[in-house]
Amino acid sequence: MTLPDKIIKHRKANGWSQEDFAEKLNVSRQAISRWENGTALPDAQNILQISRLFHVTTDYLLNDDYESDGDIPAVKTATEETESLFLKKKHLHLVAAISFTIVSLVWLIGMASFTNDVATVLLGFSFALSVFNAVVHYVLYFKKR
Repeated sequence: MTLPDKIIKHRKANGWSQEDFAEKLNVSRQAISRWENGTALPDAQNILQISRLFHVTTDYLLNDDYESDGDIPAVKTATEETESLFLKKKHLHLVAAISFTIVSLVWLIGMASFTNDVATVLLGFSFALSVFNAVVHYVLYFKKR
């Protein structure tokens, strides 16, 4: 995808007319039209402003081989590493929550078998229920990601 195509795509994705986009960059609407037609190119300062407005890298804008920021090798590698770390963290949190729930349930069963005090059993039950609730929230939170 060429620079003119990328400018058109992102400008329209943001719902901006050529005039709106020109105002944001402090250039004329005709300049935007020339950039989109490929008869002129934005200068370095405008490329920087465009990348900020579109939330993309200048590498993506200037390299015709890149269809998205994810195609840039450095970004792709960093994204994969971040996803891998997040997945490891997600699993550790889930294992910790499940382990904590199991321990609290064992404790509750132990309390129920060694005592006849209703208040102690209810306290243990409420504790186990709150831990179970935490596990459910962890699972729901991580399922969204």
